[in-house]
Amino acid sequence: MSKIINIFKGSIDGISSTISIFRDSIKFTFGDEVYVFDLEARPIFMYFNDMLYERGLSGEIIEKKWISLNPPKRFLRRVIDKGEKRDILKYTFNRVGEILDILGVKGLYGLEDRLNIDRIWELESEEERFRRIYRPISILPPDQYLSLVFQPLEGCPYNKCSFCTFYRDRDFRYKTADEFREHVKEVIEFLGKSILIRRRIFLADANALFADTEQLLEYIKIIREYIDRGSIEGFYSFSDYFTVYKTVYELKTLRSEGYKRVYIGLESGSDDVLKILSKPGPAERSLELVKRLKEAGITVGIIILIGAGGREYYDEHVMKTIKILNAMPLDKRDIIYYSKLKIHSDSEYYKISREYGLTELDDEEMNMQIDDIRRGLKHIEKPIQAIYDIDETIY
Repeated sequence: MSKIINIFKGSIDGISSTISIFRDSIKFTFGDEVYVFDLEARPIFMYFNDMLYERGLSGEIIEKKWISLNPPKRFLRRVIDKGEKRDILKYTFNRVGEILDILGVKGLYGLEDRLNIDRIWELESEEERFRRIYRPISILPPDQYLSLVFQPLEGCPYNKCSFCTFYRDRDFRYKTADEFREHVKEVIEFLGKSILIRRRIFLADANALFADTEQLLEYIKIIREYIDRGSIEGFYSFSDYFTVYKTVYELKTLRSEGYKRVYIGLESGSDDVLKILSKPGPAERSLELVKRLKEAGITVGIIILIGAGGREYYDEHVMKTIKILNAMPLDKRDIIYYSKLKIHSDSEYYKISREYGLTELDDEEMNMQIDDIRRGLKHIEKPIQAIYDIDETIY
């Protein structure tokens, strides 16, 4: 959220309440309860009854609660039942209605008449419209959940990693310039004033950097036909390190057009573990891409797959991942993400792990593996390090 423009305070039955008005959103509080809306009266965050609810443009709702801080453990659930989602929204709009009635505030960007129960039915109808505009947004980096997502490319050009099922439902394809222009127009029209809270642009799906540089620049140019350069922080995307080759000159050109960060699924520094993951090696190839990106002034997010290779490859995974991370010119602007492996019985990884006789790490062992890697890092300017829970993805 941006800086507070105005704030109203009051009390309801002895419980303090506030309405905070931002340039891009409105926040309501009632005691410990918190409700945040964008400027299209779409709820984004809701906190009540000791539970945090996050809602995406898609209409999806994720329920979260910290169970323990040491060791860190959270309850996390995607709310599927339509009736339950409706109940969460009813509670939210009823509470916000109480706050508005008691404080009698006007001038909320004209949203006073939309912040009521009737908005729920409109939000439900928006879900179908969202599905017409977007292919499923299967995965995003954690720092991109509040980005504005466009899909110039659909699917994954490789799509063979044994642990990944995100893009099995679609063929890889580029949108033509005309298709992408229509997509951009539809997204912007759908978001309306919601766009104000989304200051970054994420180019989906799995590997936008796979596109030729001229094609990628054309996509960026189309976006700029509708979104002013000064209103966004920059462009972000995933990339792999084995199908993408761009020169430093090409990357500097992208940087001059606003490219800020590229997220790379390294997964492991061990070529043996990469083989189990059906991911091309050698892992050292990732160094070449990272060095070129950094030379061009583009920051990186490096994703490590915790638990890959099971107990049998625990030490090798840790030691070789540390070695390759330390060889990367990372600094405080970069991110290392630790993503815990989720094994599904229908995944190729499950079959391969059975063939190799691999033993799955439990959650405590995964936390130990994260700590082992952290302790081995020797960067002078330490990069940001964070957990990447793929089950939290929401847009």
